[in-house]
Amino acid sequence: MKFETACSVFGAYVHDIDLNDLTSADVTQLDDAWAEYGVLFIRDQQLTPEQHLGFAERFASIDVNQFFRPVDGHPGIAEVLKERDQTINIGGGWHTDHSYDDQPARGS
Repeated sequence: MKFETACSVFGAYVHDIDLNDLTSADVTQLDDAWAEYGVLFIRDQQLTPEQHLGFAERFASIDVNQFFRPVDGHPGIAEVLKERDQTINIGGGWHTDHSYDDQPARGS
């Protein structure tokens, strides 16, 4: 696993990783990098909804989003997308997800 800084302020691209085949040490390394960089960009993964949830649950429990349509049969995964006919920007400003919760989500 390799990390490439995305910009001078925050964020890193994660290379040479398969989210379907992570050890506990890999998860610790990702968690440490998340704390260091703030945002991790992990591209080109092939995950089923179950695998996606399993990956996320290795870091924290899942908060079910009440504002976006869930993936069929998987309420823990919300689709955040803009439909072709929508003119309003979804989440256009900087914001923090679930900041209104008693215990805000760790990430999204």
